[in-house]
Amino acid sequence: EGFKVLLNREKEIKIVGEASNSEELKEKAIACQPDVLIIDHSGEKLSLDSIGFIGSMLPKTYLLGITQLQPKQNMISAIEAGIKSHVLDVCSAKEIKEAVFATARGEKFFCGTIMDSLVDGDEMILEGNISSIGCDPVKISDRELEIIKYIAQGYTNKGIADCLFISTHTVMTHRKNIMNKLGINNTAGLVMYAVKENLVEPSQYKFESTIK
Repeated sequence: EGFKVLLNREKEIKIVGEASNSEELKEKAIACQPDVLIIDHSGEKLSLDSIGFIGSMLPKTYLLGITQLQPKQNMISAIEAGIKSHVLDVCSAKEIKEAVFATARGEKFFCGTIMDSLVDGDEMILEGNISSIGCDPVKISDRELEIIKYIAQGYTNKGIADCLFISTHTVMTHRKNIMNKLGINNTAGLVMYAVKENLVEPSQYKFESTIK
């Protein structure tokens, strides 16, 4: 209820619906087709399957998660399900509003506490588990570093191809090679790698994306 009061104070924001469970959320999301869907996924009332369903049905609706601090793997599962932006329910009103507006622009936004929990020591996030990168040196080419930066900034394969004047197929090939080299098999892991290696600015905790 506090979030509703907060958002209602903003002239640029219009609340078009509310839901208290997965089925109601699906129905109202499809009926209203909001620009931003704010989801509390810290409880048991909303399944990740429902989130994935909404993402597939409403590709132009961006998902923002407002939650309690959870184990890293829970957060990664939510990101993989389609909630690309996350803030804590104890974040300041200013940060929550920033998250809403950034998400509406198609940007990915993580509050500082959540980003710190995702970038934990030398660990890298992998699909289905968490593992650390080995000690053997990994050689990443300049072109691959460029692509990692764009991925971390939220660019699509087509967006990267347009920026670098190469084909989408070439981007996909580079992406696959990068993941193989680093032992990473999802986008979240690449983002964490980019933050750890200072390829993107870690203090911003948000990454712009191109229009598809």
